[in-house]
Amino acid sequence: MRFFVLALIGAALLAPAASADQTDPRLDALFKELRTGDAISAEATTQRILDIWAHSSSDTVNLLYQRALASADQGDYDLALELLDHVVGLAPHFMEGYAMRGVIRLNEKDQSGAIADFSKALELEPRQFEVRIALAQILLANKAKREAYEMLEKALEWNPHDEEARQKARALRRQLDGQEI
Repeated sequence: MRFFVLALIGAALLAPAASADQTDPRLDALFKELRTGDAISAEATTQRILDIWAHSSSDTVNLLYQRALASADQGDYDLALELLDHVVGLAPHFMEGYAMRGVIRLNEKDQSGAIADFSKALELEPRQFEVRIALAQILLANKAKREAYEMLEKALEWNPHDEEARQKARALRRQLDGQEI
């Protein structure tokens, strides 16, 4: 398997540089639709956004990313992290590489690594509502309720149809009621 990884990396050296998926011009219209549309179309719109984010313009980076996802699904987090290290090395502007590496690091109890990756993902794409929700969960685990609430509110600005995030934000709002927000 390690030989396969090295072969992919070798192929990546010959591939054109990946451009950032979050710069796709379709995203602005999709986010407008998500923010102003109804809940019925929100799921499809959200999926189109996620699909755009999951693809770079490099076939090599896409292959490495898909292999990382498959490895994570099979529970091989070490290989997934290794592949994602190569993804972000080859395509440092591919936001979803950082986001997925952050998810895996969080799953592996590497909270500081997850926070670093999530922060980089948000630097590249401030509208990444899923990353904001993950950061809110980290903040909640660290008893930072006010900051978690603010992070959820920012996630809901971009995806107001996420009912789970809305419920968490409402619960936090009730807990914080009477405190300065």
